[in-house]
Amino acid sequence: MRNFLLSACLVASAISLQAGIIFTREAPGVQQTSVVGAAVETFDSLTPGPLGVYNSPIGTYSSGGQIVVGNAYGGSNQSLYVAVGAQSNTVEMTLTFTTLKAYFGFYWPAGDALNRLDFYREGLLLATFSVGDIIAGLPAAYFGNPNTGVNTTEPYVFLNFTASDLNSRFDKVVFRNISTVTGFETDNHSTFDQIPDDTSTPEPSTYAMMASGLAGLILFARRRASR
Repeated sequence: MRNFLLSACLVASAISLQAGIIFTREAPGVQQTSVVGAAVETFDSLTPGPLGVYNSPIGTYSSGGQIVVGNAYGGSNQSLYVAVGAQSNTVEMTLTFTTLKAYFGFYWPAGDALNRLDFYREGLLLATFSVGDIIAGLPAAYFGNPNTGVNTTEPYVFLNFTASDLNSRFDKVVFRNISTVTGFETDNHSTFDQIPDDTSTPEPSTYAMMASGLAGLILFARRRASR
């Protein structure tokens, strides 16, 4: 019984680690957060070029990003945006918050397989998301720049990342691109301290992880009982 309880706790912890931060998406063409009261960094007041350490109203950005004029690959409504990868010749940029956040949203245009987003709390990695998570089941309406109609092979989507409980809140987000061959373009970074009311549906990958974990628990229990 003790071994079963330990195994159950370990599986439950794994589910919590992965599902603790749940992502949802806005409707096609939406390029800003729908969370009322969220603080937003649009980057529109900055000068195009390398982004050094930047104390934004929503948090502190490390050096490594590049402020880019809106083009086929990024910029909500063709405005300025921030990128790492090909545009900056760097592979990483961090955004550190002064308080724990329960929500982070941003416009993710021209997503490709090298883009990564990591969530941390006190140095502990809570979750990692890639464009593969986003593309899974994504309708065709999300593909192509909604402002210009070009680049129809890549997704353009506003994503909401929400802590499922207080223990899943985070204090740092890391934007990574696996190489400098492609770019990781983002815009309209949005934060909120409290867990917002959200009636949208969690992505299928979240349900799949939870169902898989629960199925593992049931199978383990049956095997223990048969012995």
